[in-house]
Amino acid sequence: MIPIHVPNDGGKKVNILGIPMVIRLHGRDTGGVVSVVESHDVPGGGPPPHIHRREDETFQIIEGDYEWTVGDRKFVAQKGATLFAPRGIAHTYRYLGQTPGRLMCVITPSGFEGFFEEIGALSPQQQQDMPRVMELAKKFGLEILPPPGV
Repeated sequence: MIPIHVPNDGGKKVNILGIPMVIRLHGRDTGGVVSVVESHDVPGGGPPPHIHRREDETFQIIEGDYEWTVGDRKFVAQKGATLFAPRGIAHTYRYLGQTPGRLMCVITPSGFEGFFEEIGALSPQQQQDMPRVMELAKKFGLEILPPPGV
């Protein structure tokens, strides 16, 4: 492994359901140890509840306030907060601000960034094809859960 420097405008840009994301560090560059993804969230945006079967995620809030649910804990995390979502535990978040929010996600071990690449390669219409998205999720050890109350 070699040291890696990614400038502030570097990384691979992908768009996931209208959410701009940047893969800052790819696992192929870290020997599979870690990947880092930055999300630029829109008001009210966030992923559906889900469980990662292979990796842990550590989030750093860079800009804005986010409502989180990790396991049975629900809380608001603000700029500067750090959260750990271990594999096997359901989690989700929703961005609460009116201007774009930003968070950094450190994924260990790496590999899940491939899901973002594959979804990002689809057209916006293809990204709405839930059976296709669910198949890709399964490929990456991701279980997408129904929204609460469904």
